[in-house]
Amino acid sequence: MTVLPDTSIWVDYLRAGVDGPAAGLDRLLAEESVAICGPVLAELVAGTAAEDRDELWHALATLPWAELDHEAWRRVGELAFTLRQAGLSLPLTDVEIAVACTSSGAVLWTRDDDFHRLRSHLPSLQLYDAA
Repeated sequence: MTVLPDTSIWVDYLRAGVDGPAAGLDRLLAEESVAICGPVLAELVAGTAAEDRDELWHALATLPWAELDHEAWRRVGELAFTLRQAGLSLPLTDVEIAVACTSSGAVLWTRDDDFHRLRSHLPSLQLYDAA
C-alpha cells in the first residue's frame, strides 16, 4: 500500500517527528510506502522559511510522485464543479490532492475533514487509518 500524506500530516511530522501525531510516517518512509504530489509539495514549500526550502525540496522530491496528467486535471475541474453544485466549497488544492491520490492508487492520510466531505463525490478516495 502506498500512502500519500497531505500537508497536515507532513506539518505534524516535520514539527514533532516520531514524538508527534504523525509518528507513523517514519515507519512508512522506512518501508518506502510514501508518495507525494505537487499540491502538497507546493504547500509545504510555501510554508517553509527560505533558508530551509532547499533541504525540504531535496528530501521530499525523491519520493514517488502522484502525478496529475491531462485527464487528471480535467477530473479536478469536473469534481470541483460537482462539489460547488452540491454546495460544498472546498479548496481547489484539496481537490487536486484527492484526484492525484486516486489517480496513483494511493491511500490518503489526512487530518483535514474536507476530504471526508469530498469522499461523498469521489468514492474511490481511500483514507488511511493511522490508528
